[in-house]
Amino acid sequence: MSYFFVAFLTIYGLFNVYFGWLFASIFKNSYINSVIFIILIYMTFSLFIIRKIEEFETQIASFLAHISFYWMGFLILFVFFSLVAFLFGFIYKPFLVKQINFAFASILSLAFLCFGYINAQKLNIRTIVIKSTKIQKPIRIVFFSDLHAGLMINNKYVNKVSKTINNLKPDIVIADGDVIDSSIDGIEHNLEPLKTIEAPMRKFAVLGNHEFYRGVDRCQTQLEKVGFFLLRNKCIKINNFLSIAGIDDETITDKENSDILNNCDKKTFIIFVKHRPLIKEKDFNLFDLALCGHTHAGQMFPFTLITKAFYRNRDFGYFKINGSHLIVSSGAGTWGPPFRIFSKSEIVVINISS
Repeated sequence: MSYFFVAFLTIYGLFNVYFGWLFASIFKNSYINSVIFIILIYMTFSLFIIRKIEEFETQIASFLAHISFYWMGFLILFVFFSLVAFLFGFIYKPFLVKQINFAFASILSLAFLCFGYINAQKLNIRTIVIKSTKIQKPIRIVFFSDLHAGLMINNKYVNKVSKTINNLKPDIVIADGDVIDSSIDGIEHNLEPLKTIEAPMRKFAVLGNHEFYRGVDRCQTQLEKVGFFLLRNKCIKINNFLSIAGIDDETITDKENSDILNNCDKKTFIIFVKHRPLIKEKDFNLFDLALCGHTHAGQMFPFTLITKAFYRNRDFGYFKINGSHLIVSSGAGTWGPPFRIFSKSEIVVINISS
């Protein structure tokens, strides 16, 4: 995992350097450029600074997180559009002029961010119908992933998610990891609305990579406090025709999918809950339905293209593989920049019947 953070810091640092270079080459005021240079250094390391601050002062950390993540969203788009404009400049020369390039990238980035913010606040409902001869009576499952409650996703949005789920009248609710995205201390109230979710056949959850970052035991305690039963590398039989299995994220456990699924009653309809959509082809014979998240469907352009390539087009959607069903959700919340560009925040309704 340290390699990921080193790679992230390097790339993000280079993005800030690029912006600083372009800014300084246009605005040749040494005082202003010095201030911008200091700000960009802070922004590069801000996520690590904020993580330390949130351990003792969540309100200040939340304020700083909003500034940092809004900047991150802008910077990613700015660098992309600026580089595209420079390349296009070989065809249309004005885009090689730094002032025009800077203005073009800035305006386009701000426009996309406005769209992305509004789009991220819309909670879409995706409904999927599954038929199986194993099912003896219809069951409605409401499934959500990647809520990321914390410094950026507050209790107002979590309450919106909870009310939406209750309005769907589920029999079972499943949370597919990354429910929590901050140090537990000081943000417990952001999770409280999840306690109001009602499900006659129980609420289940698995742990994602962000629960690992924030402390597995503490996150498990908080999820249990709001009524979720943690499926930690186990399979449980709900009734005589339905079983649910869950596995911890790979940052937490080294168990294989088959280690858990082989403990399920094969005569029942088996639901497998796993945070990341990384399932070996042979494992699809061990369950009837798999529920995954993690990818956010890229969340914002151009990462929407990267996740699609990395997960081989299984970063979002509904798939039938070897007779089994796979649902990958784009997530109910957002990580980091609170924007969705060419992706959607969603809750998934799954109606299963014979």
